[in-house]
Amino acid sequence: MNFKKIMLAVIVSSNAQWAMAAPSLNEMQECQGILDYVDVKLASAPANYPAQDVEKVRKGLEGYNDYIQREIIAPGLLAFNGGDKSKAEGMQKQVSAYRGLIVKGLQARHPQNRLFMDQAVAVNNCAKKAVPSGQELEDLKVAVNLMVELAKRN
Repeated sequence: MNFKKIMLAVIVSSNAQWAMAAPSLNEMQECQGILDYVDVKLASAPANYPAQDVEKVRKGLEGYNDYIQREIIAPGLLAFNGGDKSKAEGMQKQVSAYRGLIVKGLQARHPQNRLFMDQAVAVNNCAKKAVPSGQELEDLKVAVNLMVELAKRN
């Protein structure tokens, strides 16, 4: 079985299994950092990456990032701060700063202007921890599979 089919099988497999344990805020902010990093890479994608594929990946990852923020990070910060919105907003700034550090670290590790297979695996691992539904899930599946294909072009 090739890697693309394995990745698709992992994402498509039982959402109920993944929903058993709620992901931590730390795990999800790390995932957001990975998503931000891939988006930065794709903002200046290599010429051998078809523009339509790049846009599909960016769309899928943006939707997933929005899902993480909307369903996990924002409510988690609010709950952590006992419903105090101003404290949650302050913590959101810290989360955003941490995401920036993750992006810088990943750029230092992979300064090349291309995608690597481990980035697709990292996004897939995030998807195992927090699975969107509906169109966001479908777009994420497309994004991960295209990331695998784009990484193979290098």
